[in-house]
Amino acid sequence: MHAHKGRQARPLAERFWEKVDVRGESECWLWLGSLDTRGYGTIGANGGRPLLRAHRVSFELEVGAIPDGHVVCHACDNRACVNPRHLFAATQRENVLDMVRKGRRHSSAGDRNPSAKLRSDQVIAIRHDRRRSREICAEYGIASSTLLSIKRHETWRHLP
Repeated sequence: MHAHKGRQARPLAERFWEKVDVRGESECWLWLGSLDTRGYGTIGANGGRPLLRAHRVSFELEVGAIPDGHVVCHACDNRACVNPRHLFAATQRENVLDMVRKGRRHSSAGDRNPSAKLRSDQVIAIRHDRRRSREICAEYGIASSTLLSIKRHETWRHLP
């Protein structure tokens, strides 16, 4: 949505926080806005472009500037999380080492399985979704039996 001529665009911080499911300090705060194809939240800068990654915006709003040559990483490994307490700045090398240390590099569980139709962040969102089953299934392109298995923690058991 582009700002009309003569109208002041709403501040990024204001638009950002209305799209966050803020929970307890230690819990993941899920991004309720758009997700990119890799599961990271996105929000448009002033005027809608460029698209910014929501976890980076959260870090900059609450922690400070991202140091040059650094990326913003998730201690919780939930790409849709924007809780600043779960985010830390690191070099890309440190990010990869963190991923290897946590065993995410070669795992085929969940979204690392090439045949998986959903990503971890989508499964977490589905488990918290209170809409009618029919609506959830339509949005994610899954069968009602798949939805039931996810809600009962029969599949994707490694996720909260």
